[in-house]
Amino acid sequence: MFGCFTRKFRFIMAKEIPEHRDKLGRVLSVGDAVCYPSHNSLELGTVKKLNPKMVKVWEVGSHGRWYTGSNKYPQDLVKVDGPEVSMYLLKMSGSS
Repeated sequence: MFGCFTRKFRFIMAKEIPEHRDKLGRVLSVGDAVCYPSHNSLELGTVKKLNPKMVKVWEVGSHGRWYTGSNKYPQDLVKVDGPEVSMYLLKMSGSS
């Protein structure tokens, strides 16, 4: 006998965007400039994605072809802002 395969469809809700806070308790959002530790140094990057447990951060500057960013825990990040950071981001974005 032949079996009958039925598919069960269910309504999928849109994923809720998690709220992450940095080391100082400030809310992180996509596009924020953050400082984070990387290989025994301090890096400056931007938040690209908010995952359920971690934050995807892209280092400022030029990257290789296979660069995918790095996932960091929110408590390891510090949100930075100000005119010096804005000028650095503009200067470094032209080199990539």
